[in-house]
Amino acid sequence: MDRPLLRVYVAPVDGSSHRSDADRELSEPRASATNGPEPESRTPASPASATPPPARSWRSLWQRMIATRWSRLAWAAGALVVVGSAIALTVVLVTTPRPDETLHVTAAEPDDLVRGLVAREASRAHIADSTLRSYGSFLGLEIWSGTDGFGSPCILSVNRANDTLSDLRCAPHPAELFIDIASFGDDYDGLPGEGLIRFIHRGDTVDAYVHLMPGTD
Repeated sequence: MDRPLLRVYVAPVDGSSHRSDADRELSEPRASATNGPEPESRTPASPASATPPPARSWRSLWQRMIATRWSRLAWAAGALVVVGSAIALTVVLVTTPRPDETLHVTAAEPDDLVRGLVAREASRAHIADSTLRSYGSFLGLEIWSGTDGFGSPCILSVNRANDTLSDLRCAPHPAELFIDIASFGDDYDGLPGEGLIRFIHRGDTVDAYVHLMPGTD
């Protein structure tokens, strides 16, 4: 009967220890179990390449750009309109002549002369006496207003120097209502020279503009 072989480990004399392959095989699993699994090496991730935005995002961006551009253009156009209007108003104020006189409504009632002239010389206008209003006088001319049979405003002037109705005119709204009294042809000599006076009816007031021919004043 064969006897089992005994393996004897003899340590070296110089004190250094050399483990056998069996000992290394037994120790390596134990060290692995003690230290745990080695951490996985993490390689820094490379930056992801930029992904182009979808077509819808580009379309939305384009629409916003267009909207912003048109908004700026609209604001610029509005500013130009405001500036242009201001310039036009300034030009009108500078170039429009100022009236030589502005007449206001008075409390005077029409007398027999005024009522008679209106009844005889303006009978076709059918101006009722109750609608007559006085604006006083300017350079010898009395200015009155009234309303004709169609409801349109009228303006007329009375020259008391010769008891005549110098002029009468009616016009529906919003037409400009005015009369011209000239120093020639209207039997009127109240001007300091040759020319005319334009009376413009503006409701509760009447503006008077004197226009003289050059060299006649």
